Amino acid sequence: MYYKKCVNVAKQGLSVTFPDASESFAQLLLENLKNDMKENLETLIKDAESNIADSKTVELKGLLQQDFEPEVLESKKRPELVKNEFKGLRSFWLGLDVNVKRDFMKVSIAKLIGFVKGVHHRPGRDALKQILDSAKEDRKWTFWMCRTKCSKKFSSAEECKNHLEKEHAADYKPFSEMDMAKRIGKDWTRKISLGSWEPVDIAAAVEMIKNRLPEVKAFSYKNGWSKEWPLAEDEERSKLLKEIKFFLVMFCDLKILPCSIRDWMKRYSVTHLKNLNVSEQSLVDSHLVDTPQSICFLECHKLSYILNLLKRIKCERDDGTNLVRRAVDSILDSTRSKEKIDFDPQFSFLLLDRRLLKSNNGPFVDEGEINVFDPNVHYAKAHAQGDDIVSWLTDYNSVEKTFPRPIREHNLDIWVAVLRAVQFTCRTFGTKYAKKVQLFDYLAAIVAAEKLCKSEYERRRKLKEDQWNSYASLLCDKCEECFSRKNFLKRKLFLSVVRDILEEASDLTFDLPDIEGCMNLIREHKSLNDDIVLKSLICLNSVVIFKILLIDSKILLVDNSRISLLNNLTRLSLFDNRTYILQLLKPFLLNEIVNMESKAKSDAAVADLLLEEEKKNPKPSPIQSKKKKNTSKKRNSTSMSSPLSKPGEHLEPETTSPTVEEDSMELGDTVNQEEVMKNMLGEDSQSEHLESALSEASARYNSALDMTLKALLNIKILKEDLMHNMQPLQHHLEDQVPSVLQNFFTAFVSEEIKTEGVYSYLLSDLLALLEEVLSMSSGAAEVLVAILEFWHCWKNAERESLVTRLFTLEEKERMSCRKCRKKPNYPEQSSYGIVMAADSIRDLKCALGNIEFVDILKVIRMDYTMLCDIKNGGCGIANFIHHIISKCPPIFTIVLEWEKSETEKEISETTKAFEWEIDISRLYAGLEPKTNYRLASMVGCDEKQEHICIAYEKNRWVNLRRDALAGEDVGNWKSVVRFCGERKVRPEILFYEVVRSMA
Repeated sequence: MYYKKCVNVAKQGLSVTFPDASESFAQLLLENLKNDMKENLETLIKDAESNIADSKTVELKGLLQQDFEPEVLESKKRPELVKNEFKGLRSFWLGLDVNVKRDFMKVSIAKLIGFVKGVHHRPGRDALKQILDSAKEDRKWTFWMCRTKCSKKFSSAEECKNHLEKEHAADYKPFSEMDMAKRIGKDWTRKISLGSWEPVDIAAAVEMIKNRLPEVKAFSYKNGWSKEWPLAEDEERSKLLKEIKFFLVMFCDLKILPCSIRDWMKRYSVTHLKNLNVSEQSLVDSHLVDTPQSICFLECHKLSYILNLLKRIKCERDDGTNLVRRAVDSILDSTRSKEKIDFDPQFSFLLLDRRLLKSNNGPFVDEGEINVFDPNVHYAKAHAQGDDIVSWLTDYNSVEKTFPRPIREHNLDIWVAVLRAVQFTCRTFGTKYAKKVQLFDYLAAIVAAEKLCKSEYERRRKLKEDQWNSYASLLCDKCEECFSRKNFLKRKLFLSVVRDILEEASDLTFDLPDIEGCMNLIREHKSLNDDIVLKSLICLNSVVIFKILLIDSKILLVDNSRISLLNNLTRLSLFDNRTYILQLLKPFLLNEIVNMESKAKSDAAVADLLLEEEKKNPKPSPIQSKKKKNTSKKRNSTSMSSPLSKPGEHLEPETTSPTVEEDSMELGDTVNQEEVMKNMLGEDSQSEHLESALSEASARYNSALDMTLKALLNIKILKEDLMHNMQPLQHHLEDQVPSVLQNFFTAFVSEEIKTEGVYSYLLSDLLALLEEVLSMSSGAAEVLVAILEFWHCWKNAERESLVTRLFTLEEKERMSCRKCRKKPNYPEQSSYGIVMAADSIRDLKCALGNIEFVDILKVIRMDYTMLCDIKNGGCGIANFIHHIISKCPPIFTIVLEWEKSETEKEISETTKAFEWEIDISRLYAGLEPKTNYRLASMVGCDEKQEHICIAYEKNRWVNLRRDALAGEDVGNWKSVVRFCGERKVRPEILFYEVVRSMA
């Protein structure tokens, strides 16, 4: 898709803005796109959102091979789910008490809701409420939904399938019941499969039927076969019968053997025996009409005739149904919930699958039913000896990545493709049945010609030979009669049949482009010999019967495809609410267990520290004794004060546990922080204390926070602003400014943050302060918003906040209606930047070649329109919105949204579209021309969901690592593009800073 509609709602606090559409360049681009890309987009959207009943025919194989190649759909080999940072978590879990593990399996719904409120916006909270309400009412996680405009929900697959067949053209019924092709039933399938298929001695068998019929009536049959018929030693017939059985059994297995072929073979055998002077009633009495054993009475040439028909039956269609099945299997395997989730009787707890408490879990059958258990009884005897729950918590392969995406959009692309395939197959049905009706009409014309010849044959018995009429002349006279009538067009098929008979045609013809010429040809053959006419009639009769039988098998083959596609469509219609709830549940539980581990380590570290002090000071002071009693209760809920705090600055957290510094102040000490640390721990133990703190920081590491901060630290304008405004703020800071933030900015400006270990220490403090709004799964955009919202407090009464000065984009929307000329005023809006779809950027770059990055942004955002407000006297038509800013923010932020499944090539093509210098005056009105910005840094995420930061330092690009602020040399911009592609790094945030404000 070359052109995708941008999201028009802010996500994660980042407002989406759209450009002024009046620029001539943008208008020219839009005109170029209208005829090609936009038309394709509108067609696709229309098809996806309509009932798709009469959409254009899309050939299934080409469609699916383009989007769902087998190698793409192969399930990826399961990676190592527990990364290095979770190895300690695994050991921690294994060391827990059994009762603690069992209690962990009971998830408080109230706590889960509280967690969701802290990390998700309103749609996420509403989705969770709907899921829980549905679970309580329906007692099922699963349901089926039609993805067309009707969006109906069903409680079973059968209901969904019936709806698709009746309402969305997923089935085809011929007008006449007699035209319906029907499969043979299980009874005849069993008879065909279990029969011996040995040749019968025809002469002896016929003699028994004629002369010993009572004995024949008493023959016993098992599965339609009797061993009492006399057999013949005929190797050729035996071989032919074995081949016939092979084909019939295969067709039964493939479900493409129609009743019409079975009935034809029965009639063929009965006719043969009747020609041997066996009465039809005798055949009924001897049960031969109810068994395929009658075929064993046929001679070689007749068996060959049957075999010839069977060999012409097509067994498979190259219609992509296997490709669809593999695609659906792959999608469902990756999203199917493999664990049960139940409730307690009060529906206040979610009860996790007991199998997660032990290793080597086997497969289980799950219908999505919800059970209600008493948790104490349910987990009472559950073994807790494995660590599968840690792997489960850190495995996000089966989790819905976009939350909360509308259910109707779940697998919508392939769902629509398969529905189109089903409908296309049903249209093929219509074509096949129309052909069958045409063949029946042709057969009726042959029967009419046969009756004409037969009546002449009966008439000749009473006349002399010189009074006979030839069959050809009779047929010609009948055609002359049809030709002279007004409704001749209804009888032209009879002319076609007569022409085929008189020309001794080997195949059927239906078209008559030259009717007068056809009549002349018939007149020329008026004297044709009777034997030739009869022979031609018999031949054409056989041909048309063969075609009718073969088309029945083809119809069943097409129906197999329809059934397979419809079943897969129904499978795709299934939705499991657990795929949504796991997106909330796993981060919550992972956060819980990480907090448990951190608290355990913290308590252990404090206990060790106090033990060390007791050894040095056998008689602790009263204040120290009081500290020992209270430290373990408070340590985990606070952040440590910074070792960089200077004398007199008092950059302490608002709520902290009693520290040595506080104890010293209570005793009247005036020693600064460094001196206190020396007196407390001694010179040799300072490094041990710092190592302990860094170890705790490592355990609570968040890569998105780390790399977003590093990207911000590499923006020169941010550092310059802090250096110029730091001192006034030091004396007028409001009480709500946390000491963590003061410590961070102080270290940043003084460059003490570059000291080994200091940055990690400060990062840990920030993470502790932000952990209520951040989770392990938070993306870089969410983290950025959290940081900026947190930094808003860095202000005083005389000056606006740092975020408002540097990051906030204030814009006005202006619309001039092109019809009624009204110009409504809209309030000024604030945002931190713009959000763009990465694939839209890539597609436009690939489609338009040398287009610049800023023009790509402009074209993508042109699609945003607004209706002229009817309530305020407007006309109601859609108009472009003009966006105006009076001043540009020093830092301009672009957030990119990815599908998370891009290939190395797609990532490289997207990154190639970026430019390190852009002119945003081409995006907004109200700015001076050449308002240039340069890329300072960007945050990306690799395929392992680890974030990285690439920053521009000293005329080169570097990749900043976790362990230090120094980076790995990447090189020039081409090297950055190659780096992102090879390592599958998707840039998520681009930080540009204005050129004229740079030092």
